Amino acid sequence: MANEDVINALNTKAVGIDPSDGDPSGGNLSLEALLLLVTTDKVRSLEEKTKAELQELRQRQKEVTFLHKLLRTFNCVTDTKGGVDLSKHPELKELLTEAQGMGVEVDLNKNVYTKDERDRLVDTIRTVCDDLNVQNDMQIQTITRLTNERYEAFQLARSILKPLHEDKINKARSIAGR
Repeated sequence: MANEDVINALNTKAVGIDPSDGDPSGGNLSLEALLLLVTTDKVRSLEEKTKAELQELRQRQKEVTFLHKLLRTFNCVTDTKGGVDLSKHPELKELLTEAQGMGVEVDLNKNVYTKDERDRLVDTIRTVCDDLNVQNDMQIQTITRLTNERYEAFQLARSILKPLHEDKINKARSIAGR
């Protein structure tokens, strides 16, 4: 978390505290309480972003799985000459219709594919799969970065709270020792 982000978050939390929100001190929070508020806010924000990215990744991965199923089906219905007749395989036509919605360029009016046409269509499907997988890889990197930021926020809070807690214990000991 950048220094500017921390300062902005601290200012937002310090100014935006409403005594009716359960703070009996009227908005005068201790440093520890303020730190916990800021850290909690940052961690929740990162968690929400991670969940959204993960949901998007899962949806895209379902599309890749579907396109792989389409390729397997294409291979199964290919005749000995390497062509495909969609009029004999209406389920494949339905799969192609759905694939078109995922970005596969296909002529849905065409029912018979020669070997070369079939090969070009299979290459198109593979290209769309590859594009989706590249997007998945980039999104996995984003999810990893967000997860690391979340861990760092926890570590930051811990590194600040621990010395504050130890200082309180030392003060209590010195008062008790008098």
